[in-house]
Amino acid sequence: MSENNLSTNEPAQTADAPVKASYTEYKVIPSQGYCMIVKCRKGDQTVVLKALKDEYRERLLLRNALKREFKQCQRLNHSGIVRYQGLVEVDGYGLCIEEEYVEGRTLQAYLKEQHTDDEKVAVINQIADALRYAHQQGVNHRNLKPSNVLVTKQGDYVKIIDFSVLSPEDMKPTADATRFMAPELKDETMTADGTADIYSLGTIMKVMGLTLAYSEVIKRCCAFKRSDRYSNIDEFLADFNHEGSSFKMPKIGKGTVMLGLIAVVAIVIGALIYNYGSALVEQVGKIDVSSVFKSDAETALEDTVKVSPVEQTDSVAAGFEAPATGKLAFMNTMKPALYKELDGIFEQNAADRTKLNKAIKAYYRGLIQANDTLDYEQRAELDRVFGDYVKQKKAALNQ
Repeated sequence: MSENNLSTNEPAQTADAPVKASYTEYKVIPSQGYCMIVKCRKGDQTVVLKALKDEYRERLLLRNALKREFKQCQRLNHSGIVRYQGLVEVDGYGLCIEEEYVEGRTLQAYLKEQHTDDEKVAVINQIADALRYAHQQGVNHRNLKPSNVLVTKQGDYVKIIDFSVLSPEDMKPTADATRFMAPELKDETMTADGTADIYSLGTIMKVMGLTLAYSEVIKRCCAFKRSDRYSNIDEFLADFNHEGSSFKMPKIGKGTVMLGLIAVVAIVIGALIYNYGSALVEQVGKIDVSSVFKSDAETALEDTVKVSPVEQTDSVAAGFEAPATGKLAFMNTMKPALYKELDGIFEQNAADRTKLNKAIKAYYRGLIQANDTLDYEQRAELDRVFGDYVKQKKAALNQ
């Protein structure tokens, strides 16, 4: 993304010399933490004031934090970072940072709108580009999370907000916020650098549901030791945009046609589960995912779900699997990517069963690690879908 061209008509602000200012049409926007956000008018321009909430307004530590945040961010001039326009004293609100107003919603709200993976990838690229610029200016965000990323209503452009200058001890972040923090930030074992933001970016990718095609990228972003992470954003972007998945997708050919038929069988089984209720679900529930990593000769008999010819005919006529709902709805977008990944593994390793089983097992480990935020029910559904598809693929190899 390009850098902004800021106006040079307004007087320069410094953290040591806030100016007295007044605005109109004040409207407080609900927010968490020690700061309050106020939308207001400055002449014919809408701006945002970041101020301390009443109970924190006289705390010197927090007043100084506002000054330091403005001092480090006022020089940032990038279209993916909200503009820090001034440090002001406002009657009724005290010391405030005046910021650019963004007509948009948080990344949290954006994700509830069911965007495509390509749209999510575009958002990650924008976040990464803004972070790259900030890091080049010697500024680390240190508090990157979905609520600190705005997405504009027009064009879905990213704006990063709320750069942190406080330690977690001073901030007292919520449990949800610490989920996105790098380990060294949580325990303050060392000074945070740009790799802390890379850790947060990987965690955001998990929340965005990009865990299948980018499992290896996420794994490296979220490594416990920062020396195991990407050392900079350029390294991250090279993998993110040019590697995508650690497995290549299959070329279209006769083999792919056969795989398409196998996918139809998978849909048939799903339709049976939907239409024939608890009896079949009980049988499917007996599947042991670990068995898909064994040799074909070791596969247990009870892992096979038998379907009568009549049931198969009825299900094929149905022609679709009912979409998952509720907390399992994530599987609707995960399945196609999962099937493609497994198709690629089987195509590359079909001639060597030992190598094939090792590749499946390695992929499964990465998949589970990348999806470590799933609860028990979601994990069980992922295991079931994974196990079913692997068994179908192995059965096709034996034909």
